[in-house]
Amino acid sequence: MNKQFKLVLLTILVGLFLASNLLANNGATPQLPLEYFVKLSDARSVKISPDGKHLVVIYKKDGRDLFAILDSQTMNPISAIGVRGSGGSVGQVFWANNERLVYTVTKSSGSNKTTYSTGELFGVNVDGSKHTIIFGYRSGEKQTGTRLKKKKADYGNHEIIDYLEGDERHILISFYPWKLFGNVWRQNPTAIPTIQKLNIYSGKMKKVGYLPSAGARAITDSEGAVRFSVAVDKNNERVIHYKKNNESEWELFSLDTLTGSSFQPVRFSKDDGRIYFSADVDGGTNALYSLNLKDKSIVKIFHDEKVDIANYMFDFSRRQIVAVYTQLNLPKYHYIDKSDPKAKLHQQLMQAFAGSDVVLTSATSDGGKMIAFVYSGNNPGDYYLFDTKTLAADYIISQSSWVDPNHLSTIEPIEYVTRDEVTIHGYLTRPKNSQGKKLPTVVLPHGGPHGVRDYWQYDWEVQLLANRGYAVLQVNFRGSGGFGETHLKAGYGKWGTLMQDDITDATRWLVKQGIADPRRICIYGTSYGGYAALMGSVREPDLYQCAIGSAGVYDLPMLYEEGDIAKYSLSGVAFLKDAVGENKEDLRSRSPVHNVKKIKANLLIVHGARDERAPIEQAESLKDALDKVNKPYEWLEMGNEGHGYYDVNNRIKVYAKILEFLDKNIGKNSTSQASGK
Repeated sequence: MNKQFKLVLLTILVGLFLASNLLANNGATPQLPLEYFVKLSDARSVKISPDGKHLVVIYKKDGRDLFAILDSQTMNPISAIGVRGSGGSVGQVFWANNERLVYTVTKSSGSNKTTYSTGELFGVNVDGSKHTIIFGYRSGEKQTGTRLKKKKADYGNHEIIDYLEGDERHILISFYPWKLFGNVWRQNPTAIPTIQKLNIYSGKMKKVGYLPSAGARAITDSEGAVRFSVAVDKNNERVIHYKKNNESEWELFSLDTLTGSSFQPVRFSKDDGRIYFSADVDGGTNALYSLNLKDKSIVKIFHDEKVDIANYMFDFSRRQIVAVYTQLNLPKYHYIDKSDPKAKLHQQLMQAFAGSDVVLTSATSDGGKMIAFVYSGNNPGDYYLFDTKTLAADYIISQSSWVDPNHLSTIEPIEYVTRDEVTIHGYLTRPKNSQGKKLPTVVLPHGGPHGVRDYWQYDWEVQLLANRGYAVLQVNFRGSGGFGETHLKAGYGKWGTLMQDDITDATRWLVKQGIADPRRICIYGTSYGGYAALMGSVREPDLYQCAIGSAGVYDLPMLYEEGDIAKYSLSGVAFLKDAVGENKEDLRSRSPVHNVKKIKANLLIVHGARDERAPIEQAESLKDALDKVNKPYEWLEMGNEGHGYYDVNNRIKVYAKILEFLDKNIGKNSTSQASGK
């Protein structure tokens, strides 16, 4: 290892952690530089090896992600691994055994800063030796004309199904073939995935089965046998298949004794006699069940009528569910087996880090050591090495070392009642040390929208706006995920109507509470949020002084003609019919493009020229419509960005423009502020 790298890594591990103290200002809240918020994280995804001797840390250097392997006792670096070639970065890293790691690769380019997975897998030893590609389109060996069989390139992407405990040389993956669309390779939406046993040293693969449906995801039992398949068909319906054992044929799976819907297998029990699964209860939130695979008897383990299960905590064997995680307002753990050692330890950590959430990211095989990720609404997160015997938690590294939580705002859970008497949950972030009343306010609807929701977590964009003096309102309007099937499907076909009314009601509620200044409210969002921002200005022309649409959808009929949802997904068209609707006149009536005459708010439109989800044609159609009615607007097009802004310099440009726009419309330099209204 060269000295330069060792110095860089030690700076990350020790020196950068001190940066959070540099901004202390005698208790005052400083206006932090824009770079403070838009800068990409120092480190992420810290994991411990099965034997506990090593740690792997993904860290950033010169804008690219690399990973380092550290001695867990001394924290000294042993090796550093990066991706060769321009724009290449490390994606995710996994311990395959005590000596070998497997990692994925991401790619971006000068013409398109969007980061995407290449579908490849690489393997490398702890000391950096035997570093080789083991899966992907570049993995083929050169053919020499001999009769020796050479490895062919794998034109497709993968999903790791099982690490095959007890087998030190193989992992199990599902292989999803690509198809050429024009001059671009993409996953073939109709291809049947195969199950492959992959040698993590040589890259040799052996086909051991297949999945019965295109795009299916697999679930294995404790022996590594694929027994469940979950897919979505062309009608946007979930399809479940099951195998009684590894040698059996696939068969459709159904449960006549289950009154709920949306059956989702989670994990086999230790003895493989039961399967944990979730399902919606009577159209409401989901519950956790246990199914006896022999007699089909079902036991309900956990159910919260107000909020869905968001995640699970497994015991050290990774087979038994010992806790369920929900987030109605704040993170909450429901310990199913309070006597389980891991559950006990987690409860202790939650008490030790009161006011934060604690996520156990990895553990040794014997459960002796764990990695704990501790975060909160104003802390991006810190990693700790926790010894389960001594109960010592040693700091490793921060995800964003320069961030000082003391300078950032608290995220407050809120709930309000809509005009039709439905309770909606969300979050309010007020500027730190403000009076909390009559504040200029940014209403920030989330993207998605279906299945997506806002959480209590660190959000740099929210903190940036709060640091500039704005209250920020986030709403889990109907159509959002996380609050049950009824809440989710209530938004189907209601873009711009019911879903928009939920946002409007939240905004008016905030005004009624005396928190939002009614003369200084802006609505801003990205993706669906961009749509909601513009439709908010259409539907409530006197409520918002300004609106910002970023990477938004503005012409609903165009969703069927442009973009990757309808073009490249098996269920894409069916999803659009369910979620948006298909009556063209109705779609036009709910499209900002066809309603620009109703808009009074000042507008800013930001879009990436390389956007495939909401192509630039969406923004251009809005631009043309505004020009036809002589409605002024501000425009910012990012030529080398897609659906979002991935390059730090581009982020600086985008958010400098957004902050300038907000300032002159509802901020310190706005007309209403200057006139004292």
